Amino acid sequence: MIPLLGTLKAAVRLRQLRRRFPLSVFHPGSVVSQDSNVGNYSVLFANVGLESANLGAYSYVQSGSLLTNVEVGPFCSIAGGVIVGLASHPMHLVSTSPVFYDCEQPLPRFFTRERLVTTHLPRTIINADVWIGQNAMIKAGINIGVGAVVGAGAIVTRDVPPYTIVTGIPARPTRTRFSQDICRRLLESRWWERSDAELERLAELFAVPDRLLAALERPK
Repeated sequence: MIPLLGTLKAAVRLRQLRRRFPLSVFHPGSVVSQDSNVGNYSVLFANVGLESANLGAYSYVQSGSLLTNVEVGPFCSIAGGVIVGLASHPMHLVSTSPVFYDCEQPLPRFFTRERLVTTHLPRTIINADVWIGQNAMIKAGINIGVGAVVGAGAIVTRDVPPYTIVTGIPARPTRTRFSQDICRRLLESRWWERSDAELERLAELFAVPDRLLAALERPK
């Protein structure tokens, strides 16, 4: 009886999500908090969680990822097992355990009756057209620039410049995706803000950055 009840509740939550965001796709186990938003034509795969998060249009998040207190731009590709918004514990205290400094944590017993340290997470910003690989982790408050790539398994503890590829633990830049000139012009074009009709017309040019930029920079 209890497993059946859980299945029914999950089905109701999924139906509510689909009604709330009718132009996007939600797979079973998707959880979106009331203070989160999902842009048009986006996809949440199985068991994805959005907590105080905004997901831009045409973005997707694959199975088992959790995004907390984050702004995600349009056209982002987020793989499975990704964690965005990693919290940190205070290290200036003798113990890093919250049982000594934050009685509001979901733990059964504390040695304090006060909240001695604020654990508010700074908002994480993932700009447009970012690709985040499988099982990457991103610390709260990080800014990942337009067009950047975060390699699989990377742990990001510093801001990532636009169109930069970062890998490793901790994540470090390996190279930029394009020349400095192309990166600058792509940023200036703000192509991700163009209308759907214009992007559809330009779509075949995305394979060749120079041709796309020539079309975007052509005087109207």
